[in-house]
Amino acid sequence: MTDPHDQAPLPDAEQYHLVIRFHGPDGPAVTGTWTSGTTALEKYRRWIGTHGSTPGVTITLEAETAGVRTTVKQWTVEHPQH
Repeated sequence: MTDPHDQAPLPDAEQYHLVIRFHGPDGPAVTGTWTSGTTALEKYRRWIGTHGSTPGVTITLEAETAGVRTTVKQWTVEHPQH
């Protein structure tokens, strides 16, 4: 696992999706979509800072190309993956 402030670039994609889900996989979620990987990564890091220590929260950053989404980074208190 790497540092949440890792500067590695995201893969090229048409869109980037950020999802923060509360209270497990069926809980409420907030989502955002950007065409800029830089913006999506900044939001991902910000959401880790504001919500990353909350039990039950999952923060996921996905890259989408040709309608296919791939998880690029994911954070939970229990299992952070950057």
